[in-house]
Amino acid sequence: MPVGCECGKRRHGPLLREERAIAGPVSEGSEDRFRELRRELSGLREAVPLAPYCAYAVGGPAELLFEAATTAELRHAVVAGHQSGVPVTILGQATNVLIADRGLPGLVVLARNAEADVRKEMLTCGAGAVLSPVIAGLAERGLAGLEFAGNIPGSVGGAVVGNAGAYGRAVGDALVTIELLVGEQVRSVTPAELRLGYRTSALKQQPGAGLAAGELAGACVLRATFVLSLGSRSALVAGIARDAETRRSKHPLEYASCGSYFRNPSAERPAALLIEQAGLKGFRVGLAEVSRRHANFLVALKGAQAADILALAEEVKRRVLEHSGVRLVEEVVHLGFVEEG
Repeated sequence: MPVGCECGKRRHGPLLREERAIAGPVSEGSEDRFRELRRELSGLREAVPLAPYCAYAVGGPAELLFEAATTAELRHAVVAGHQSGVPVTILGQATNVLIADRGLPGLVVLARNAEADVRKEMLTCGAGAVLSPVIAGLAERGLAGLEFAGNIPGSVGGAVVGNAGAYGRAVGDALVTIELLVGEQVRSVTPAELRLGYRTSALKQQPGAGLAAGELAGACVLRATFVLSLGSRSALVAGIARDAETRRSKHPLEYASCGSYFRNPSAERPAALLIEQAGLKGFRVGLAEVSRRHANFLVALKGAQAADILALAEEVKRRVLEHSGVRLVEEVVHLGFVEEG
């Protein structure tokens, strides 16, 4: 059933809908492929709810779920999934994704390779390392360069894919090399090869999107190396603490969300301002609401479903376009939904 505006008004761009739930009886061919994966991946689980793993706390089950504790396990799981012919989705902390209520087909791999190594003024860490504690540790050692991201939720791998940032800076500014799994081959690439942009990269493009995405579309981040600089321990620690307090005062952290839902069209016309000017603070669809505190936060109230959040986002886009002529673009990635038309 199509999701979106309940009143049937026109929308802009492709509609998204949900199909049948993923968990359930599988075909004989699928069962053969799953049997292969069970042999390859010790600890593989089936029909696992994904909501507990996601910042939005919504979304259906993973058909198959594997937690990769090391970089070697992450590489092996992704390769095994591709070789078995099932769809493969890689998640970090899932702080910037909305997963459909129907769940995700095939294999979901949780990157939990959290190793971090600091040598002089270089940091190398696994894609599954959680950003905030890593940066807090750097601050304690008086190492600067990533402190602006000290309160950004999510994993290092996710931060690289989305070129996460704040206050006019982004993690790509400090990147030196990125170790990727491209197909079944491990490659070391430069930030230039990732074509980093505002909250995006070549890695964030969907496979099959054409030449603009290139061969790196859908590649898996294994590790990343960043360049740092010497700084004042006390100033770095205090700065991260001040930023945390600012976020607590401005953001609706008491509700489940993925933070800013839409990219800012420009510094002069941020998405939150455009949404507020359209009169949408407090606007609801189902149990999803535009935050009254920060209009670019689409929050999930208790009992919300992914369909509520998606429908709210579509209606916000429609009304902002109607009011200001600006077409908002999602920063949050939609997974498991099906395009219509």
